[in-house]
Amino acid sequence: MEPKIIIPDVQIGACVQEVFESRNMKLSDLADQLGTVRQNVYRIFKKKDLDTGLLTKISEVLEHNFFHYYKTPDQQADEPSDRELTEARAQLDLAKKEIDYLKKIILLMEEKARLLQAVAVR
Repeated sequence: MEPKIIIPDVQIGACVQEVFESRNMKLSDLADQLGTVRQNVYRIFKKKDLDTGLLTKISEVLEHNFFHYYKTPDQQADEPSDRELTEARAQLDLAKKEIDYLKKIILLMEEKARLLQAVAVR
């Protein structure tokens, strides 16, 4: 007996519209980034199902994983939230800035060591 796969009943177009509206983005900008026209975006908002290729593109443009709506509650619990991802990105950006700062300090210290060595040789 094969395991039964339960796919949640999701109105994905409404989810896309909700996330879109939370982004304070212009409809024409979303349409442009999806390579379509505004009328098609309105149609997307009304759809129950979307092609996975289109949903992938929408996920990228809106920076939101719409596929997690199709996971069971147990699977969703294991996935980080948008807020957690935003915080992680902010921490990553800070870490990158700190690394760049430390690289500059190292370069300055190496230059100082070269100068001191040059003075000591004279």
